[in-house]
Amino acid sequence: MKRLIMFCLAMMMSFSTAFAVGESDQVFRDLEGQISHAVMIGDVKAMNNLLATNYESVGFSGQVRSKAEVMAAYSGGNLAISDAHEDKTTVRQFGDTAIIIGVLTLTGKDGSTDISGHYTFTRVYKRTNGKWQAISFQATPTK
Repeated sequence: MKRLIMFCLAMMMSFSTAFAVGESDQVFRDLEGQISHAVMIGDVKAMNNLLATNYESVGFSGQVRSKAEVMAAYSGGNLAISDAHEDKTTVRQFGDTAIIIGVLTLTGKDGSTDISGHYTFTRVYKRTNGKWQAISFQATPTK
């Protein structure tokens, strides 16, 4: 009887862990969608909520930007993404930190440079006070 109870508890824990991982994956995919939408329309208020204070980005043209610089580039029209689609996204969560890796196809410009193309990207999220925010982004052109 004791073995049966232990087996049932183990199965319940496995099920709840698998279920939680699936929920977490969707949370991050939703956040990615919110960030994509915010950058495409230059929504600085949404970006401010989605990006942590210490956010840094190594963007599509290779330029390193702080949160303030990212928000200024999008709101000023210097950095403009008109279309973006993510594919092959994977989510790995480690406690209060999550790493998203995927393929991004976009149409846009950084200043006068056309940055349209395919990129492999990594975004890191950190949970602080129960809220997930992006803390880092890096994109590498792919062929």
